[in-house]
Amino acid sequence: MKEFSTAKMDETTKMITIIVLLFLILFPISSFFFEPPKPAISIVSFILMYGVIFISYGFIPKRIAVSTDQILIKNLFGSVVINIKEIETFGTLDKIGLNLRTAGVGGLFGYFGYFNGKDVWYVTNTKKKVKMILNSGKVYMISPENPDDFVKEVQKRKNELG
Repeated sequence: MKEFSTAKMDETTKMITIIVLLFLILFPISSFFFEPPKPAISIVSFILMYGVIFISYGFIPKRIAVSTDQILIKNLFGSVVINIKEIETFGTLDKIGLNLRTAGVGGLFGYFGYFNGKDVWYVTNTKKKVKMILNSGKVYMISPENPDDFVKEVQKRKNELG
């Protein structure tokens, strides 16, 4: 099994993350100083906003691995296994284009979840992306640190499988 590290955040994603984190961290703290005091709102906002940070961070792929016949994408909440035989087309992408986030995270630590209806993204760097389209039409987008090496490894395994 060959391991691939997740790509470090690109500049745009870093900026979005910093701005959103500042808001998510500072707003709940500042709400304790509102006049008149509303402790229930302060506590609820604290729980919700810190929960958003934790959940978003949990979606970052901690492990991307290619075995003889599968690709594993693992984050804090579970694993996604893609059978290499089921991949119809795959390759690196230079541009991200316009995409609609339908469910998930759109910038805080990366882009995770469902985009464009059914595309599943695990992207931390929009400049280092690999798009995989399965025979079923389902699309997976990931961002390993070395996308070209990842594509070569998957191609090698795909050729070995026939």
